[in-house]
Amino acid sequence: MRGKFLLAVLLAATMPAAAAPRANPFAVPSSLPFQAPRFDRIRDSDYAPAFEEGMRQQRAEMAAIAANPAPPSFGNTIAAMEKSGRMLERVSLAFFGVVQADTDPVLDKVQSVDAPKLAAHQDAIYLDPRLFARIKALYDRRAALALTGEQAQLLKLYYMQFVHAGANLE
Repeated sequence: MRGKFLLAVLLAATMPAAAAPRANPFAVPSSLPFQAPRFDRIRDSDYAPAFEEGMRQQRAEMAAIAANPAPPSFGNTIAAMEKSGRMLERVSLAFFGVVQADTDPVLDKVQSVDAPKLAAHQDAIYLDPRLFARIKALYDRRAALALTGEQAQLLKLYYMQFVHAGANLE
C-alpha cells in the first residue's frame, strides 16, 4: 500500500501543474509603444472571446451614457462615447489587420461568426433612441455650446452617423 502511495506522489510531482486560466491579451492596453498589439501573446483562439467581451463592455458603457439623468453635455455624451469600447477597438484593429495580411481557417470562422454580431452591435448603438436624443439635443443647440472646432466637428460626425444609420426615421 505504501509503495502505491509513493508512486502516486512521484507521478503527481512529475506531472505539469494545471495551468491557471490565461488572461485574454486584449483585456488591457498593450505596454508596447503606441499600444501596438502584443502579437507574441495573441492566439487565434483569443479573438472570439475578446470580441464578445468588448461588445459586452461597450453595451454597458453606452447604456450608462443613454441612462445618464444629467442633461446632455459634450463631456457626458460625445466624449464619453469616444472613450467607450476600448477593448473592442483593440481586438478589432488587431484582428482585421491580421485577417487582411494572412488568414487561416480559424480566423475565417471567427470573421464569419462575429461579423453579423459586430454589425448588430453597431446598429444597436446607432439606433438607440436615448443616445440619439442626447446627441440631437446637443446638435440642435451646437451654436450656443462654445465648442472648439474639433468638438464641433466630432458632434457633427456623430449626429450624421446616427442619421445615416436611420436614427431619425420613425
